[in-house]
Amino acid sequence: MRTVIVGAGLIGLTTAQALAERGEEVLVLEAREGVGLETSFANGGMLTPSMPEPWNGPGVFGHLLTSLFNPHAAMKLRLGAVPSLMTWGIGFIRNSSTRRYLSASLNNYRMSCYSIQKTLDISRRLELSYDLSEQGTLCIFKDPGQMEERRILCKYLEDYGLSAEELDAEQVIAREPALGPIRNRLIGGIWLPDDARGDAHLFCRELESVIVAEGGEIRTGTSVSGIATKGGKVCGVEIGNELLEAERVVIAAGSHSPALLATAGQSLAVKPAKGYSITFDGSSLDRLPDVAIGDDALHAVITTFGKRLRVVGTAEFTGFDKSLTKERIDNLFHVLDTVLPEQSAVLDRSQASAWAGLRPMSNDGKPFIGVSAVGGLFVNTGHGALGWTMAMGSANLLADQMCGTVAEIDGKPFDARR
Repeated sequence: MRTVIVGAGLIGLTTAQALAERGEEVLVLEAREGVGLETSFANGGMLTPSMPEPWNGPGVFGHLLTSLFNPHAAMKLRLGAVPSLMTWGIGFIRNSSTRRYLSASLNNYRMSCYSIQKTLDISRRLELSYDLSEQGTLCIFKDPGQMEERRILCKYLEDYGLSAEELDAEQVIAREPALGPIRNRLIGGIWLPDDARGDAHLFCRELESVIVAEGGEIRTGTSVSGIATKGGKVCGVEIGNELLEAERVVIAAGSHSPALLATAGQSLAVKPAKGYSITFDGSSLDRLPDVAIGDDALHAVITTFGKRLRVVGTAEFTGFDKSLTKERIDNLFHVLDTVLPEQSAVLDRSQASAWAGLRPMSNDGKPFIGVSAVGGLFVNTGHGALGWTMAMGSANLLADQMCGTVAEIDGKPFDARR
């Protein structure tokens, strides 16, 4: 039975690999000229079961309101995007209660742990090369309130297996000497040893080869305009005026998934949330951080991939606009100045590669994985900032569901029909 998968980013490719490994015939369709060129291209690259919390935590409504008038807000709502977010936004706010926030965090944590293990397993088994590092994440704090928020979440998740170690300022510097110049500004940190990181785009390129070797097919430069159905079941996808027949279709097109699903009469509570990154060639630096560094106050992370240094942060609700906004890029340079001042002073800002991508954000903070109300039509999207972290786990859950085998993880919290 042939399965057509729409989208060749992390989610689509991991889904294709999981199905192909089970002996299924897969065809991946991608509108761009290559794989992993959208949200998977220059993201933070962090595999972080330690940070499973959704963005709509308690108090998010106030943050979004004030962000309308603050160009440097870490999470920013653009006025022009408000009309398109009305119905979705009501659910986003409704799901920001403490109870729902913690429930989503726990479900995401369980999926993330499962997914990381699947990612590491396939990486070792197939010797995939994508600058993988298993050095953990170091969250740093300059404000007691920010540290307390992270401490509370860590304590909650420790009961379910999270490893977290609280550090004082001296221990933070001992863990990551590159932070030495800001020693006097730090009050402490939290060390999260189970996290990893790796270049998501390179991983996509590696999976491309794996899928083809397993008998799968990937067609780039192929834009799907709609889903074809007959008698309440999927019968293929539309490519221009052509019908490409398929018994099963998986929509893994990120933020564009709802528009495609609408052609089959299905709706999905997913909206784009724009994120930014800047990447430097750090080969000229005397010291690159050994660990990923997270700054909760700045809502940003600094990661390295080999000799490359990347700063990632900010969330912006601005529709499907992927243009690079100067003040948002300036925010990332400010992060670099604030966290790694010695490196910032040496790096040539004119040589930074700036990027923006659209994270597919569900309004309850969890991805949608599974069958839709249309027979043979499946969904795998809505992972928000956790797409890289959850990709392999989501793919294996969906592949198990599609193949009728018992899944290794409970899929109910991520039901695509919820």
